Amino acid sequence: MYIPNVWYAIADSNEVKPGKPYAFKRLGHELVLWRDQENRIVVMHDRCPHRSAKLSPGKIINGNIQCHFHGFQYNRDGGCELIPANGRSGPRPKVFQCGVIPSHEAYGLIWMWNGEPQAEYPPVPFFDDLDDYVYATFQTTWNAHYTRSLEGLLDVSHLPFVHANTIGRGNLTLVNGPYTTLQDNELRAWMSNQPDVGLPALKPTQLPPPNKPADLWLNFPNMWRLRLTDQLSQVIAAAPIDDDYVHLYVRTYQRFVTAPVIGRLVAEMSNLFNRYVVKEDQEIIESQSPKISDLNIGERFIPGDRPIALYLQRRRELILGEKSASLRLRKTQPEAIDPAQISA
Repeated sequence: MYIPNVWYAIADSNEVKPGKPYAFKRLGHELVLWRDQENRIVVMHDRCPHRSAKLSPGKIINGNIQCHFHGFQYNRDGGCELIPANGRSGPRPKVFQCGVIPSHEAYGLIWMWNGEPQAEYPPVPFFDDLDDYVYATFQTTWNAHYTRSLEGLLDVSHLPFVHANTIGRGNLTLVNGPYTTLQDNELRAWMSNQPDVGLPALKPTQLPPPNKPADLWLNFPNMWRLRLTDQLSQVIAAAPIDDDYVHLYVRTYQRFVTAPVIGRLVAEMSNLFNRYVVKEDQEIIESQSPKISDLNIGERFIPGDRPIALYLQRRRELILGEKSASLRLRKTQPEAIDPAQISA
């Protein structure tokens, strides 16, 4: 089950070059991505309506995608432009209509609309303060559902154990809070981990409102960010493949050096370390069962799991379409969460 009526980041712009169709599986759908004559992205179901052959092995001809089976050509709206067997002036019945999915390209990512067509679409859920940063990307596929990957990225308690020799150094096992907010479709969390000196962890309600930007950001449905400093952030798009796999687009954004070539090299050097850290997460996330996370699978939460619990709660609300008064109240209240879900 995927959140309806939202933009999912599904691919990197550099993966789809002009003049060629590309096959992707995203959100359980076999898709073909290609560019028209104006270089605009097209996201289409990878199936020719004639005899159900895949379109992705075909060609791009005059801004249309050509099926390699019988040469049918389809435009960016899915309409049939040519049936060779009928002749260039022959009939092109409307039943030969390909399934096109609304798409958008921004921030170096390709976005796919999961839901009903809209008269006006909302903005894509990216982070709007990274325009003057330089970034570099690497990719990896996990044998895990995208919910599990996002949970892992929101987990502040696992750092001194899974990442004891990398980002979790210092034995900061005690988790204060974390102070967490959920406003609309944006979740923010402030980390406050420290060594255990015998004092109990502070609850979220015992923490003062933070006076700096959040450490962890999640923009629904699948964009995550770790803000390390004012100059450095890590961003991950967790693109769902299906119920068993997720494809991660991992980026380092930096503005220490903004010259395009050198700045990109600096970001790529940072990604060498990030590859190792992400690999540390992969093994543990792939071991979790059941694959798809939810609030009703028998897992229990501690206070340090608050970002995860809020993520799952909001995801469920978006899927079910709930618009309760409690949701509106919960937008800025860090203590709001179903007490039954968290064990002290």
